[in-house]
Amino acid sequence: MTPKHHHLNAFCKAYFLLMKKTTFCFTLFLIGILFCGSNAALAQHHSTRALTYGGGGSGAVNFSDGWGAAIGTGIEIPQGDFNYAFKPSINFNASVYRFLGPFTASLNLGYTNFKPDEYFISEAVEGSDSNVNTYYADMPVISAYGGLAYNIDVADNFRVYGGVNLGLYFTEFAVAYEIDDANSFVYDKWSQSLYYAPKVGIIFPVTPKLGISIESKYNFFSQKLTLGEASAKQNWSALSLGAQLVFKF
Repeated sequence: MTPKHHHLNAFCKAYFLLMKKTTFCFTLFLIGILFCGSNAALAQHHSTRALTYGGGGSGAVNFSDGWGAAIGTGIEIPQGDFNYAFKPSINFNASVYRFLGPFTASLNLGYTNFKPDEYFISEAVEGSDSNVNTYYADMPVISAYGGLAYNIDVADNFRVYGGVNLGLYFTEFAVAYEIDDANSFVYDKWSQSLYYAPKVGIIFPVTPKLGISIESKYNFFSQKLTLGEASAKQNWSALSLGAQLVFKF
């Protein structure tokens, strides 16, 4: 099989083109949600004060008290070294919110499945006639984390916020190496990693009990690999863009 480095340039061009296209389409999707939701919220504000959660008033008091539950999706875009190994991936998530005036606390669960750039790579060993074959697999990620954000009311029915997430990533990382179709080495194991992410976003209601949150965050986690007495750690990061439907109660 042709070694990867013989076609790396062509592959990279195609990959980055696909990544840009995926990111661009998803950005348009988020802008569409924001545009439609803002128009709906503005129209409802002029028609009734009942849509400002937490009571009436001259300021924006939406999502200022009570509880909420949310479901959402987004795109995870690997950065740095992570970008060389895996492609962008769609994530799915669910959250429970507690609104406390200018603060919002949350408990969250998420799932994504990162696919490798290539499942199989064959490379010649420099200075010998040997070939090294590398086999990669998908990397599923289950996340469990808490979040805290500070909100700023910029208009009625419209809030911007910034905060941080902190929790755990549960990942399955698998790789196999083979030299001249022999001497196989296989690693396949679930591991637990610390996860944290700064985040910014906006949130606004579109009905008295339904709102939309649009959020960007930068995820950091450490992938720890252990096999017997040997161990290694890789720090990875990914840019996340997503949206949630927030049900208030």
